[in-house]
Amino acid sequence: MTFEVLPAFENSSNGWTYPNANNGGSWKDCNPRAEIAAIDTRSALTNKNLKYLGRMMRVWARHCAVPISGMLIDTLAYQFIENYQYRDKSFLYHDFMARDFFDYLAKQNQNQTVWRAPGSGSHVHRKGVFEHKARSAYLRASEAIQYNDDNHEWSRRQKWRDVFGSLYPG
Repeated sequence: MTFEVLPAFENSSNGWTYPNANNGGSWKDCNPRAEIAAIDTRSALTNKNLKYLGRMMRVWARHCAVPISGMLIDTLAYQFIENYQYRDKSFLYHDFMARDFFDYLAKQNQNQTVWRAPGSGSHVHRKGVFEHKARSAYLRASEAIQYNDDNHEWSRRQKWRDVFGSLYPG
């Protein structure tokens, strides 16, 4: 893993300005405080489910080699959970939330390349096509939920492990 250390300067909009050496060089702005505040506020309104969803989806993306950044996961989860019917329910609804978010991801427009980050409005770029892997995860999550309804515990656990890997506690 390689890290690039860059200087950053606080700017008048309460964000940060930093150099970008790519494509001939430029200056970019970011406002992580505004992004953190937006995520924290919405997560508090959703019984912390926004943060739980973001963590679950990062595990999925890592396990299934999905070309999606953590920032894009957070951005899409932020949009998804705003009107989600189970947004403030307990962990007992996390299986439905994961399944429904996979469906939401799978239905994204593959031609869209940029989204706006919550709080800052910064551009969040697509890393690759993630919709097909989201559809596959949606189907496996649906099967896991059906196995749960049918009291097939081992099969339910295996389906979730297909989605999240061995980190899924089962």
